[in-house]
Amino acid sequence: MSRRLVVVLFLDLVGWTRLAERVDPEPLQRLLDEYYEICSAAVEEHGGVVEKFIGDAVMAVFGADTSQEDDAPRALRTAMRIRAEVRDLRTPATDAAPVEVHCGIAAGEALVTRSARAGIRVVGDVVNLAARLQSLAVAGEIIVNETVAHLARPHYAMVPMPPVALKGKAEPVPVLLVTGEAADGGAGEDSLMVDRGAERHRLRRIYHRVARERRAELVTVLGPPGIGKTRLVREAVDDLVAAGARPVAVFGSCQSYGTAGNYGALVEMLDALTRRAPSCAELLRADERIAAVLAALRDASLPRRAGAVPGPGVEEVSWATRELLTAAAGDPLVVVWDNLAWAGQSLLRLIGELMDGLRDLPLLMVCVSRPEPAGRDASQEADASQEADVIEVGALVPADSARLAFSLAGRGSGDEVELHGLDLAEQVDRVALYSAGNPLYIRLMMDWLRNGRTVDEVPPSITAMVGAMIDRLPAPGRRLLGAASVIGPSFTLEQLALLGEPAPEAAVAELAGRRLFRATEEEGGYRFVQQPVHEVAYGRLEKEQRVSWHRRLAEHGFSPGFHLEAATRLLGGLRPDDAELPELARQAAGALLGEGTVALRQRDVPTAIGLLGRALVLARGGPDRCRSVAAVRLSDALMLSGDTRGALEVAEEGPWRATSPPALIRVQRLLLAARLGKVTAADVAGLRAALDGLDGLDGLDGEEPDRSARCRFEQLLMLIHLDGGRFGAAEEAACAALDHARGVGDAYEEDRLLVALCEIRQWSPSPMAQKLAGCAELLERFAADRFLALPALAARARCLALTGDRSGARSALTEAESVVVQLRLTLGRVLVDQVAALAASLDGEHAEAERRFGRAADALEQAGYVPVALTMRVQAARECARRDRPDEAARRIADLLVRREEMDVRGRILCLTAAVLGAAAQGRAEPMRAEVLRLLRNLDDPCLRGEVCFDLARAHRCLGEGAEARTMAGLAAESYAAVGAVKPLEAVRAWI
Repeated sequence: MSRRLVVVLFLDLVGWTRLAERVDPEPLQRLLDEYYEICSAAVEEHGGVVEKFIGDAVMAVFGADTSQEDDAPRALRTAMRIRAEVRDLRTPATDAAPVEVHCGIAAGEALVTRSARAGIRVVGDVVNLAARLQSLAVAGEIIVNETVAHLARPHYAMVPMPPVALKGKAEPVPVLLVTGEAADGGAGEDSLMVDRGAERHRLRRIYHRVARERRAELVTVLGPPGIGKTRLVREAVDDLVAAGARPVAVFGSCQSYGTAGNYGALVEMLDALTRRAPSCAELLRADERIAAVLAALRDASLPRRAGAVPGPGVEEVSWATRELLTAAAGDPLVVVWDNLAWAGQSLLRLIGELMDGLRDLPLLMVCVSRPEPAGRDASQEADASQEADVIEVGALVPADSARLAFSLAGRGSGDEVELHGLDLAEQVDRVALYSAGNPLYIRLMMDWLRNGRTVDEVPPSITAMVGAMIDRLPAPGRRLLGAASVIGPSFTLEQLALLGEPAPEAAVAELAGRRLFRATEEEGGYRFVQQPVHEVAYGRLEKEQRVSWHRRLAEHGFSPGFHLEAATRLLGGLRPDDAELPELARQAAGALLGEGTVALRQRDVPTAIGLLGRALVLARGGPDRCRSVAAVRLSDALMLSGDTRGALEVAEEGPWRATSPPALIRVQRLLLAARLGKVTAADVAGLRAALDGLDGLDGLDGEEPDRSARCRFEQLLMLIHLDGGRFGAAEEAACAALDHARGVGDAYEEDRLLVALCEIRQWSPSPMAQKLAGCAELLERFAADRFLALPALAARARCLALTGDRSGARSALTEAESVVVQLRLTLGRVLVDQVAALAASLDGEHAEAERRFGRAADALEQAGYVPVALTMRVQAARECARRDRPDEAARRIADLLVRREEMDVRGRILCLTAAVLGAAAQGRAEPMRAEVLRLLRNLDDPCLRGEVCFDLARAHRCLGEGAEARTMAGLAAESYAAVGAVKPLEAVRAWI
């Protein structure tokens, strides 16, 4: 329960009561269902929640869970989208009239409560006010209170209405009518820069501090759209150059439309860096891996065909970016991230990592964003010890607005002159007042004044003004503008030709001359100069045309997931019963599933969650196969992000909530339960019987879906066997799962299983030759992804150490250490420490082994992996004993024995064995030896069996039990010999 500022949206259908009197309720219900779906989708997409449906009325709330600085504009965007989309519906009456809504929006303080039964509930006068404003609006109108108007300007144009008397209000309430949507963008680069001296001076001062102290700093530049943030930063850099400074300044701009939000800006920045800094170009020539990462990023950033093979993982991207920035840091660096409000979480995280890892470089990182939470995430991702400077860019004062308007009119003073028969000073005053100090609005309005327009002719919203600008273009220019808008903020001549634009070069050059486009670094590439032009041009296209162009781009491999999803959404709005819609949705879901899976294989988890979630939504009405795989992959991604609850909800409450779930989902549910330690033998037996008894369950037909389910079922068995210390059985299950994955061509599952198999084989009865062959296969497969190659490197080092190849083991460990350092893998360090400790112990370097085991235990404990951490503590204590420090080792083992039920099987048996050996060294027979023998019977890790048996042999000898000692030593030798563990085998034989 909390008291907060919320924005409440009320809307309902016009003439519903009269319609209900004339039409049968069944077609009315179908209309209502379509209307509810439009409302729900729009509210959810803009971050709101539907609080209730009341007949034909809908109440939605923005800011109920988490307040956003733009909750009011979100509510307005939602209302306008619903208003536009419901007009495509038709009433079931004989006249088939278009459907209209009327809306009321109010912002104010309310009490927000949430319960499992009732969900979110909002209590307060603001709810009643929104409902009353809605009743005042006529068809198609949106009426708001003053608070909404204050929060939403300059995003929306509004006109005051006569104050209204409302029941329960002592005074008439001021209300406003929303007349249209404003636009955003940046001021012209060639216009006068006014009233930014203080901000520019502050940026220059921070730069000089960075250059002098050679320490990285982060600056966030915040301001509303069109206020001149980017222009401010560029002017500050120009000031530095003019003053004799030598900054290496590079820019990367995020896109709000399409799929390149993470990589487009990064590639733009890195390409600029390699052009500006010769040392970077030299590094690319010298280091093929960095060049390959950059090339793969460049491919991923373009709206090209979605490849089946993933690019570099996020760790490689971070490493390559750090290396390039470090190489360029001979001179101070200025890295500017523009439009950061559109950045994906992966890019924001990367910026934070760069600031954390490059503190000692002369690097000024400038994040340019709207005043929204996303714009601040980069500084939050950075280490908390580094406080970011924030520069707020506000609106121009009226005098500066007028000065800018005069300069754009081609005059440098306020002398009154005629501009197309109008008084310039009068027009400038009106522009300055209307613009609310936004340089973009001023520039757009003055463009029209120069073209013979007047302020009176401009609609009361920037969006309408941009629409008028588009209408003034020749017909070919309007069509080209629309085609480019479907492609995205950036496009190429090749793509325009694909959409049927004849000889687009000349037409694009003409629009570039009008400052609507500008050329990019890509050959034949352009981008919109102003975001509003792109958005309005897209919105003004007929939906049929948009559907056609989106589908054509997808068919030719340009961002198929994004374009097919857009086409599905548009076609669904146009013709919900269209026979092509299910197949189009299936294709879109499949494309998004493929792209999400690639992101998941690259461990770009935030991107994967977004893509897979969208795929699941589109797949709800399609075949079970696509739905099931999308849900399983989304569940995997959520588990990787740490959202266990979300992973469970996807499997438990997906589109099959009211039906019997497919086999793959049933297996996934049990697999998640096993990870949480909540699966029983009866559960597994029941699922096995279901899989064995049916070719497919509940809609799964054919072999392929069943093999996917069986692949996951074998993984379930693998986890259960591992938990019981049955490594041979776990290996068999992993191999069976791998066969199923390969049978259906599932590279994602194959990757996961190969890594798991490499890990399991370290402890299984497989011979060392087979283990090493598996490592070699993985190292070849993951040559371009060192994150996935790391387990194979560690396993290879362990196997070589056990076979007595000391130099080979050291070489593999050195390579693994390099990967851990370069990719900054905390848990990868744990893996390397474990293997390095084993190798040191086998070589008799017990102090080093103890140190490595102890460091691994510390890291695991900090990460919350208590059972494995305790095992590392046991190993460290055993190394302490081998250093002839029996008393200290005994104390540590005694402390650990108390916690042995928290340990995994390996830790428990090693701890008990250490206690038995320690007691025997003091001449005492330890009764826990019986428990060791019981655990030993179920243990199929030969090296662990050998270690335990050898410890028991030494204990028997200490107690004078020669025959028993020889028996146990023989068992140890047999265990080591069975897998080819030459090094410990030699130690046992020497002891015998």
